[in-house]
Amino acid sequence: MCTHDYMLHKRHLAILLCVVFSMTASGRKPWEEPGCHLVGNTRTIYIPGCVAFHVTTNACRGFCSSFAFPSTSATLQNNPLHVITSRAECCTIDTTHDVTVRVRCIKGYRKLTFKSAASCSCSTCRHS
Repeated sequence: MCTHDYMLHKRHLAILLCVVFSMTASGRKPWEEPGCHLVGNTRTIYIPGCVAFHVTTNACRGFCSSFAFPSTSATLQNNPLHVITSRAECCTIDTTHDVTVRVRCIKGYRKLTFKSAASCSCSTCRHS
């Protein structure tokens, strides 16, 4: 390997180590960083007549931007009470996939399906 390639690889390694160190040095969990992140969520499920079991699905966790500003004159002409215009984004599940588990019950085995987040993003908050 020539000296130039060696120096280039050495520089890439140094950058990679800095990135990894900065991610772990903060001691933060991924969802404590700005943005909306996919995280695992394990819980114990109790169903009458069945053995309790654990299921792990994904959830979306994090925080997104929001802002407010005085409404424009055009907005105030349409609605004089709309003094402040605001926009908020919430961490939301975009797509899901199914997680299927086989559970032992008194009357035999049952197959149960749970929804799990496959992708997340910040999107306009809506009432649900």
